[in-house]
Amino acid sequence: MAKNESSKSKAEVYREERKARIAKAAKKNAKSIEKRNTASKIAQKVISVLLVVAIVGGIGWKLVDDFGIIEKHTTAIKVGEHKISETTFNYYYSMQYNQLSSQADYYAQMGYNMGFDSSIPADEQDSTSKDEDGNTLTWADVIKTSAVNQAQSITAYYNEAVKAGMELTDDEKAEIDETVENYRTQAASNNYSLNAYLRANFGGGFNEKAFRKQLEMETLAKNFYQDKQDELKNGISDEEIKAEYDKNTKDYNYTDVRYFTFSFTTLTAKDGETDDALAARQKEANDKVIAEAKAVYEKVTDEDSLIAAAKEYKNKDKEEKDDTDPTTLSENASYSSLTSAISEKGADWAFDNARKAGDKTMITGDKAVYIIISVKPSFETNSVTVRHCLVKFDAEDSENVTEEEKKATYDKAKALYDEWLKGDKSEDSFATFAEKNTEDEGSATTGGLYENIRVSDSYVEPFLDWSFDSARKAGDSGIIETEYGYHIMFFVSNNTDDLDWKNSIREKKGSEAFEAYSEELLGEEGTYVLVENDKRTTKVEKDYCDKIRRNLAYSSAYGS
Repeated sequence: MAKNESSKSKAEVYREERKARIAKAAKKNAKSIEKRNTASKIAQKVISVLLVVAIVGGIGWKLVDDFGIIEKHTTAIKVGEHKISETTFNYYYSMQYNQLSSQADYYAQMGYNMGFDSSIPADEQDSTSKDEDGNTLTWADVIKTSAVNQAQSITAYYNEAVKAGMELTDDEKAEIDETVENYRTQAASNNYSLNAYLRANFGGGFNEKAFRKQLEMETLAKNFYQDKQDELKNGISDEEIKAEYDKNTKDYNYTDVRYFTFSFTTLTAKDGETDDALAARQKEANDKVIAEAKAVYEKVTDEDSLIAAAKEYKNKDKEEKDDTDPTTLSENASYSSLTSAISEKGADWAFDNARKAGDKTMITGDKAVYIIISVKPSFETNSVTVRHCLVKFDAEDSENVTEEEKKATYDKAKALYDEWLKGDKSEDSFATFAEKNTEDEGSATTGGLYENIRVSDSYVEPFLDWSFDSARKAGDSGIIETEYGYHIMFFVSNNTDDLDWKNSIREKKGSEAFEAYSEELLGEEGTYVLVENDKRTTKVEKDYCDKIRRNLAYSSAYGS
């Protein structure tokens, strides 16, 4: 044992070792964890953190014995006319706990702290959420609320699926069978029967029959949920979409502007200074900034002159001149993004229907003065389709990529690209080429295909810049660098009939329609109104946290 660890308790050492194990597993499964956004996915993929503690810690059957017997027929929740037992609610609580734990571990690997520590009982940790009275909730309370809502939703959507005559497909049945068998194999490898393994994961009273039923319910509920969303979204008429666009065009279009910012300095009161005196001094300081902005503004006639005048202003008191461009070019800017960047007044000016390329203005906001040039007035955008072949950097993250590795990776990409260029330069040939060579797991089986991508999508900037270059045409190809490596690109099509505003409005109104539909099902007057037996759900919450406390105590006592 290292010197700096000699004073640590066994429990502390155990927690550190356990966190290290979780971090290692989270890193290995990062991509699959990121996709676990629904309870049904979690039910099929996640292995309980509590069971890992039991097996790795060597506690064995003592842990299972201490889970106690949950009363199978005690109602914890009523969803309309459907009763959810304490046993089943314990399953939902476990699933939500596992989801939160997996997310926290995943984000920890990304350097982000969610504020949840799976090695500490959830009722001993404050979350960032508050109740209606402004009281801070513990993570245990957040998990319970999430479990209650999940139980209500799955019950409602499952029963609506049954009413609609929906059934599991053969593939879905096979997937459920595979999931159960995976659990059975995992149980056997640790000397557990399947039912004992499920009890250790989800609490006393839970068995294979209940597990299969949950997986079936979650699958059908998910299918109904998705189908109903699609049905309502596709039911939005073209006339309704056009009317919304005409009414709120600026909310759906984009613009390109270049601007230069003169920031105000916020002053603080001097000793004994009155509010009026401070306000007068602040106004004098702001007026000086406004005057400087006006002087620069008078020199601006177009985009290039704005850049030149901004450079001159920034260098006026410098001995060593800085030739970098101090202006900001905001391309494919939405109304909301410009409002944040250059104030609502500036965004309104940029999206004015009378705006022309080359127009200029000076806007005085609360925090700064902005000189703005319209580069491309309000315009519609549409989706594009591309293919790519990724040659990845070997480094774990972009910050660790050396120049030598960049060169080696580029040379590899260039050699692959040159070889492809010698043959048929069609889309089909590129698809075959990408399937064989790409290191992008998400598109390897589709020949590097990314369909209907939009300027607002969350792709890395160089990828979007290349794909949405105004000069781009079908059949174009090339190599770009991103934080992931080098992408050999192939432009498939400019989908001029797939306008972003039509898609956005359909999505928005479809979502509104689905929210209204869900309110009819789940609201206070809904078919599946929720009645919670708080005594029973709180008992499940407390029992779950007590089990974690016992696990830690056992680990400390047995030196695990």
